[in-house]
Amino acid sequence: MTSARERLRRSVGGFVASAGAGFARPATRMLLLSDGREYTSEQQFAPIWRHRNRLRRDLGLAIDWGPLDGQDDAGWHGLSGYDLIGLKLSFRRSASEAMDIVRRVRETLGQGSATRLVYFDGDDDSAVLWPELVELTDLYVKKHLFTDPADYRRAFIGKSNLTDHAARVAGRSFADDIIPIGQPEPVLTPAKLYLGWNIALDDKIARLPTVAPTTPRSIDICGRVHVSPDSWLGDLRAPAIAALESLAGRWRVAVPRARVSQAAYDAELRAARICVSPFGYGELCWRDFEAIQAGCLLVKPDVGHIRTAPDLFEAGVTYAPVRWDYADLEGVCARYLSDEGARIAIVEEGQRRLRESLGPGWFVERMRVLLAALEKAADEIAKE
Repeated sequence: MTSARERLRRSVGGFVASAGAGFARPATRMLLLSDGREYTSEQQFAPIWRHRNRLRRDLGLAIDWGPLDGQDDAGWHGLSGYDLIGLKLSFRRSASEAMDIVRRVRETLGQGSATRLVYFDGDDDSAVLWPELVELTDLYVKKHLFTDPADYRRAFIGKSNLTDHAARVAGRSFADDIIPIGQPEPVLTPAKLYLGWNIALDDKIARLPTVAPTTPRSIDICGRVHVSPDSWLGDLRAPAIAALESLAGRWRVAVPRARVSQAAYDAELRAARICVSPFGYGELCWRDFEAIQAGCLLVKPDVGHIRTAPDLFEAGVTYAPVRWDYADLEGVCARYLSDEGARIAIVEEGQRRLRESLGPGWFVERMRVLLAALEKAADEIAKE
């Protein structure tokens, strides 16, 4: 009789079933289990799939994927055939629903199971939406983490530190938001929080060509920062818009409001010497990496409060930070618009780091360290 795991592999065209000759027997079998509801979150798995051959060859890691919704009892019981379960849920789920799912996975595996449970948090921000969930996992992987662990003991207005900032500086209410309170309880076991990899490794960025920063440029500063006035992102970006528009008399500045095609947007970046990239739902966004690949100097609010990998946010080395209120934007732009050599050096270092991180070697090493951290975390918890 065909096992649930084999049925799953065949139904999704799993890598293990189709790997063919030339690979050693896998030392570790990993199942990625996801509800597939948020594209940007699902992209956290993109480099795993992109480099799966190397992961199998170098780490003996064989990877399957399975849909979370619609699993029958046989599918749930098949989880125990894996060494490692990677779980991902949409932030739109209720806390109770998310906890029920994770508890069911834990109960299915059974007490004393050797199967490790890793939660992949694909949300854009640095906060932890469901701190209780951390306690049910062996490792909790984030795209970026607060530099100060004490921030994981804070309760935010809205979902994150950024919504909290919007509420405090602009009086924005999140009472009617789908998630009115974020991280309401402290993370009790911060040792389980693990820095994975950020959106620089998303498929969209991996496909971008690299444009030399030395190519002729007709725009000095671009900032495609306008959003709907109903969005709380407008509270974060209003100072950026005001600062950018005030520079138009001194330099060639583009602060467009109308939406354009992807091709037109790409051309705009390739024509700019500096790209101002404000915060979105999280500290980082695709525009950061699109700008670097297009040969722009990336200017964005200071992100020294987070740790992320690959680290393309070293002040004065790979990007130019500004204050969150953009009061120093003119001075920062003036410095680099008057020193083309300094601008080019920063862009080239950002491109070098990004190119390196998109290669299989960088990611395989990242996964090697993650697996080691998983075992270390399990050992530390066992000693408590």
